[in-house]
Amino acid sequence: MGTPKQIQVNVSSPLAGNPFGSFDTPVDNTTGVAGAIPVTGWALDNVEVTKVDIWREPVGSEPAGALINIGDAIFVEGARPDVEGLYPNLPFSYRAGWGYQLLTNFLPQSNGTFKLHAIAHNKAGASADLGTKTIVVDNAHASKPFGTIDTPGQGGTASGNAFINFGWALTQNPNKIPIDGSTITVVIDGQLVGHPTYNQFRSDIASLFPGLMNSGGAVGFFYIDTTMLTSGVHTISWNVFDNAGHGDGIGSRYFNVFNNGGGSTERPLQIRNRAATVRERSPGTIEIEEVGLLEIPLDATSGYQLVNGERRPLPIGSSLNRGVFYWQPGPGFLGQYHLVFEREDGTETHLRVTIRAKTYPRLN
Repeated sequence: MGTPKQIQVNVSSPLAGNPFGSFDTPVDNTTGVAGAIPVTGWALDNVEVTKVDIWREPVGSEPAGALINIGDAIFVEGARPDVEGLYPNLPFSYRAGWGYQLLTNFLPQSNGTFKLHAIAHNKAGASADLGTKTIVVDNAHASKPFGTIDTPGQGGTASGNAFINFGWALTQNPNKIPIDGSTITVVIDGQLVGHPTYNQFRSDIASLFPGLMNSGGAVGFFYIDTTMLTSGVHTISWNVFDNAGHGDGIGSRYFNVFNNGGGSTERPLQIRNRAATVRERSPGTIEIEEVGLLEIPLDATSGYQLVNGERRPLPIGSSLNRGVFYWQPGPGFLGQYHLVFEREDGTETHLRVTIRAKTYPRLN
């Protein structure tokens, strides 16, 4: 037996720095804001950014000075390939993008001017304010339905063949959401999968929003067979229309699926619709707003995303079913995405999707 050799290993730890990044949407000084809005940006440092939380400055009679917490954003893998291209050597640059869905109906009086802050925190305990956005909220003159999803929670987990998706939806007087739930559609990874059972009473919602036509039955539920989904991250939202034809998406969020066996990539559609939010600008180029819904027949059998010349899976929140590409990007996706789809005969289709900041109509 030979003499054991000694090997010297030098380990150097990077000096902890402050987080940096950007607070991108909503656009500063946006007016006419109502219902749910995406709050997005990106954050990095030289070790790991662990959290981005959203705050607002006090209003009215609230004590001056201290910020008021709204909630924590979610980091989304692949949401910001532009940032990954700018900082390819920084850790976790592939999930620098973050997003939060803010229901403005829960802000004080659900109307008025609010100043939002996004604060990033890193593993060393340092924090940095990524900037501010001022928005003018006008739910008093809103015409679209509003609400949110309760389960799965933002970034939560779902499993099994009968996971219960709970949510609630209301609309403005004198309009009404049909109590049979026929105008509420559950959307998973851009695919319309069914209608919830609606018109269920919940005391907190009835008390918070009294006097609306559906106040006494705002809650709905839908059974999700998660075994039909691949294990991993997915998006879910509800598309809600009232009896006057006013519609909006509510509750857009990410959730994780964990099932033994991995699940299936094919999900039979119960409903087929055209995506009204798609706008074609030229062949192979499409523009949508944040959290918009995309449906494109491509006759494709597989697809991938190109990021800095590297092949990646199709973006989170998208799916390819029977040759049709579906995508409802969750909060955090912003900018341009280069997607490639392959047909059975070996030909390819290149698609560039640009996601722009959500705009809000003047309500008064």
